[in-house]
Amino acid sequence: MKQPSQLTRLIWDFYRENQQELDQLQLLANCRVFRRWGVLHIQCLTQEMGEALTQVYSLIREPVSQMRLAPKIKISVKNITVAVFYVKSDRIMA
Repeated sequence: MKQPSQLTRLIWDFYRENQQELDQLQLLANCRVFRRWGVLHIQCLTQEMGEALTQVYSLIREPVSQMRLAPKIKISVKNITVAVFYVKSDRIMA
């Protein structure tokens, strides 16, 4: 089994004391998470995974915002964008 990226582990560590929220973010283990050009990319294997991560977006946004990892989060499946979230504001583009 492939090791989760350092970014994934940072997000998980943010919730290490809250098991319920940590469980909701376990899907990140099956996604490719990386930063490029100021965007935190989350590439999922299936549409269902992408949609599930979109539902828990606020759990991803909080550590990304506090650690200033990226101003934008992009969730995609097979190079097709599912959602783009701006970390500093509540604007959502899909």
